[in-house]
Amino acid sequence: MSTDLPRSRPQWHAGEEAMHRLLRVPYEDNPTTRGLPAVYGSTLPHFPLFALGAVDRHDRVWTTLFGGRPGTAGLVSSGVLGLAFPARLRRLPVEEGGGWVGPDPVLEALVSGTPSSDGQPIDLSGKTVSGLALDLETRTRVKVAGRAIRGAVLEKQPAGGTVPAGGTEPVDVRLAVAVEESLGNCPKYLNRKRIWPHDGPSGSTSDFLPLPPDAVELVGRSDILFISSRHGGESMDTNNRGGAPGFARILRNSDEGVALVYPEYSGNRLFQTLGNLKSDPAVGITFPDFESGDVLYVTGRAEVLVGADAAALLPHTKLAVRVTVEAARFVRAGLPFRGKSYDQSPYNPPVRKLACETDGSDPAVAGGTDAEGNPVGVANATLIRGTRVTPTISRYTFRLTPDPSSSSAREKFAQLRPWRAGQYVTFDFSAALDRGWSHMRDHDPGSLNDDYVRSFTISSPPAPPAPRTTHGSEPQGPLYGAEFDITVRRHGPVTKLLARWTPGTTLEAAVLGFGGEEDASYVGAANADPDAELVVVVAGVGVTPLLAQVRAVWRSGLKLSVLWSLSAEDLPLAVDTLKRHDGLGAATNLFVTRVPASGHETQIQTLVRIGAHVHTRRIEKADFLSQGAAGRRRFHVCTGPGLRNSILEWAAGEDVRFESFNH
Repeated sequence: MSTDLPRSRPQWHAGEEAMHRLLRVPYEDNPTTRGLPAVYGSTLPHFPLFALGAVDRHDRVWTTLFGGRPGTAGLVSSGVLGLAFPARLRRLPVEEGGGWVGPDPVLEALVSGTPSSDGQPIDLSGKTVSGLALDLETRTRVKVAGRAIRGAVLEKQPAGGTVPAGGTEPVDVRLAVAVEESLGNCPKYLNRKRIWPHDGPSGSTSDFLPLPPDAVELVGRSDILFISSRHGGESMDTNNRGGAPGFARILRNSDEGVALVYPEYSGNRLFQTLGNLKSDPAVGITFPDFESGDVLYVTGRAEVLVGADAAALLPHTKLAVRVTVEAARFVRAGLPFRGKSYDQSPYNPPVRKLACETDGSDPAVAGGTDAEGNPVGVANATLIRGTRVTPTISRYTFRLTPDPSSSSAREKFAQLRPWRAGQYVTFDFSAALDRGWSHMRDHDPGSLNDDYVRSFTISSPPAPPAPRTTHGSEPQGPLYGAEFDITVRRHGPVTKLLARWTPGTTLEAAVLGFGGEEDASYVGAANADPDAELVVVVAGVGVTPLLAQVRAVWRSGLKLSVLWSLSAEDLPLAVDTLKRHDGLGAATNLFVTRVPASGHETQIQTLVRIGAHVHTRRIEKADFLSQGAAGRRRFHVCTGPGLRNSILEWAAGEDVRFESFNH
């Protein structure tokens, strides 16, 4: 937030304007309000938490989080916000300058330099600060920025009597902040939590880099961070970033340096934090653990990554922040409150892993992006057939052609190699589904950050080799006109789009490539041992890798056993599959769950006639271990997490290859 001009509303500063231009944001007036309007003044006392940003004597920006009960913040006079909260501090001896120190770097920055008696006012000299008052239970937050003018530290009798030498003691802190600007923010990405005060001693403090393992784990499970930035010496900004647990990633944590990365999700496009970082990279971030009370404070330098730069580091992301950590402080049980999560924000996108955390097979990564971070396609796929197999499962057939938009795109297609059995295809459906930016979209919150890139296992055999044909003077490549199937359940925007397709209409998507592990091929994995016995364990539509490889398995002479778990409503998929693949029924044990009293007898009888062994129960350990011969069998598993976890327990000492629904 900026205080450049004495008008009723602040104007954008140069860093914010630079971000608006960079991201092509249409001009709008700055909605930030001068001072603290009455509506905010009457609301803030109800908020139990307050995040505060300040600059220490080394010119480093830090953020802290305190509170635990309503009344942490409240209006004490016109335009002056009072903050009252418990903390743990240690009074310095007079010969060391007096004042207070403790595990909280923001409190140190504010009260360490001025000697004071118990409860006596501390002149804070108008230090620049910023804050965020928030109530996670109601997903409400208000930003404030201004000057810290007064403070006081009130000693309390410690629970155990005396304070250990060098230890901290419980105190109550009072701060007065002259508010110069304020702004209410939306509830997006705030995960609901119930907060209560916690009175107890803090644990050990680590201020060394690299980060200790407990701090690394804290970042990995965090679903919120608090970030402070500044516009030179004129103003500061404190806000939060939230998402699914693990949305912030640790890029590097070694003796060579520590760096963090987090994605900037779709927001209000004010870019007040990023505008500050664009003009001044100093940043302070806090990761709180609401359950344990552990807290990690970091300070350093931030870099805003846009377009291809963001996507190269954090795939599926067009805007991100990379923080080079210069100092950190990890405090065990350092928070004066505790909290319990009970509701994730519906706006949270799935966690995006760093490019260095993937195996390199993701076509959305391997194919690269354009300058704006959009993935680059290698082909066009046109939907030509759709067959409904069950009320929720369908088989779709696509035909491949080159992207006609440029000669380079046609050259990429000409060089595209056929997919291997068991691989998946990655589509980009954004051209058909992306509705652009909007601030809120409560009727479809997941769409705000969806890039509509999806991967589906190819359920048809690999395309046969084709001659390298040409069209005029240009080569068409071996996959020109090749067709492939995907068999999918309707469960999201892309599969719903496919389900709405009607023959005679055109539905196309960009193909980013084919991916999957080398050992996804059943036959290839068994070639090293001609006596190997193949046991395939699947659940529901997890059967798709098998569908692409049945013919190859029969040709190889491998002995095949299939354990297939599915609900009764998916029995038509089993009938369709076993009818389409001769001999597969006799090799299949079907485990049917959620069987009603009547209505599926005909389908079960059909499956028995085909040769399948049908059991109306779940797969058990004895079923798993009865297949194949110990020492020769190789398991390929494609199931949901529940059955997968059971198999992990059953399969000790076995050769097991797991495949995932989540490509």
